[in-house]
Amino acid sequence: MYLNVRLPLPVHSNPGYVLPPRCFRSAQDMARFAARMVSGILQHKEVLDRKELPVERAASREKGQPLCMAQYYRLLSSYRSPGADRDVLVSRLESRGEREGGRSTPPPPGEHVIVACKQKLYCLPVSSPGQGAASEDELTAELLAVMRDAASSPRCPPVGLLTAERRDTWAALRQHLYNDERNARSLKLIEKSLLMVCLDEPLPPSFNGPPRGGAGRDETNMAHQMIHGGGSAANSANRWFDLTVQLVVSPDGACGVCYEHSAAEGVAVVQLAEDVLRRVDATVAGVAGAAGAAAGVAAAEGGPARASRLDWAADQTVEHALRQAAVHIDTLVEDLDLYVYRYLEYGKNFIKSCRVSPDAYIQLSLQLAYYRMYRRLVATYESASTRRYLLGRVDCIRSATAEALAWAAAMCQDETGSEGDEESLLGKKVTFSLHTAEERLMLFEAAIKKQTEIMVDNITGQGIDVHLLGLREMARELGEPVPEIFKDEAYRTANHFGLSTSQVATSLESVMGYGPVVPDGYGASYNPKPDCIVFCLSAFKSCEHTSTARFARSLEESLGAMRQLLGARAP
Repeated sequence: MYLNVRLPLPVHSNPGYVLPPRCFRSAQDMARFAARMVSGILQHKEVLDRKELPVERAASREKGQPLCMAQYYRLLSSYRSPGADRDVLVSRLESRGEREGGRSTPPPPGEHVIVACKQKLYCLPVSSPGQGAASEDELTAELLAVMRDAASSPRCPPVGLLTAERRDTWAALRQHLYNDERNARSLKLIEKSLLMVCLDEPLPPSFNGPPRGGAGRDETNMAHQMIHGGGSAANSANRWFDLTVQLVVSPDGACGVCYEHSAAEGVAVVQLAEDVLRRVDATVAGVAGAAGAAAGVAAAEGGPARASRLDWAADQTVEHALRQAAVHIDTLVEDLDLYVYRYLEYGKNFIKSCRVSPDAYIQLSLQLAYYRMYRRLVATYESASTRRYLLGRVDCIRSATAEALAWAAAMCQDETGSEGDEESLLGKKVTFSLHTAEERLMLFEAAIKKQTEIMVDNITGQGIDVHLLGLREMARELGEPVPEIFKDEAYRTANHFGLSTSQVATSLESVMGYGPVVPDGYGASYNPKPDCIVFCLSAFKSCEHTSTARFARSLEESLGAMRQLLGARAP
């Protein structure tokens, strides 16, 4: 589902995860926070190396079933390598002869991370067999040394921009880079790294439009930074989009993660980030720690830093490719219409009080919002976890049901009793008679019931999309003709997801977002909190029919109408 796609990873594939902003008073504060995050990740990885991560279990629908944990073990051990026709997910677990989720194996010989600062890349060893993991003080000192070197050293080719290109373009350029020994060494260090630490520059509050809701950077602004970096003049060259985990920190306190999606779903990234932040917030920096950090900084100033800057040889081919990559990422960044919208009137507490699943309720609100704007529904993707099965990832809950359409149409009838002279999904002119509140409630209940049925089918392995995908790929691998169903216009229409949605529930005040999956569609992640619902909406400005601002207004109206509808229901 991911590795065959040739589109660039930023916006089209890699999600961005905005963590709660921090308060940094100095560069040392910023470096210490990044060091604590790396230390927390190293502690988390020790648990993974021992295969001691607790097995999660299903919380509903045959409660207690164990869930496959393979995604968690891939997060810090995988790298997406570009290919001409198909990418490859390279696993260091498999290269060491380990089986994901299997018995404990000896720890790796040592770990390093890549640090990006001012578009320059550094290799920083963070653990070794003889000395173990670097201390927080050591890491703080090394990160400060990187920041000083990046500020004073000559310009370096911003090679990270190439990872934002189309996958086939990047595959050819990567092969070209490997022809030079210096480039090959740098590429190998990146591809074998644990993760990347991106020491960014903050985006201006006016980036991609004025802030919504006051001065300063808002959540939308920070989401842009995590998803794509802000363009070639900002932080997009401070990335290596093939790496599974990129930890982003900037001096103004904005922080988060950009992650490569083929290795894992959002739930694994959320669990990792929340576990690490708990470790960070539990750390108490005493006077001795502060003194140790100062001593470490002095030592770094007096001798060579352990972090080494990666060397690149850029010939005319590479320089031309970098200029093209800058144009392409800047065009993509400018085209992204992103809006983190907080609905503050109510949250999942109210929805649960109505005896309705918050997820099903929000899915119907998205259908109603879309119908209010376009007087039709569109193929909708909602991710459904299939981790009840070994190596299970997701199947597709198709929320645009006939029941949802009937309910949305009834909710949008005008005062004259007519829904309007609009085109239906069958292309025929249709009108609807006036529905009473009781009838609209009945239609709502039917839509909720259907949404729930489809959800249960998917999480218990009875969905349709993964099975069809398997049949299509088997035909291709066996060299057989692709079955006619996959060439049918109905199949193409059903898989043109004008709404690509997912619930990303977090215990933190954080936001995960991603771009739309089709040029004329919307991306819509959502996080139901007790007293509000956080949406991250995306579209492309180049499509004249889409607008996240209008979609947010339609969502507000739809959620308000749904509360009014359910308020009339008998307790």
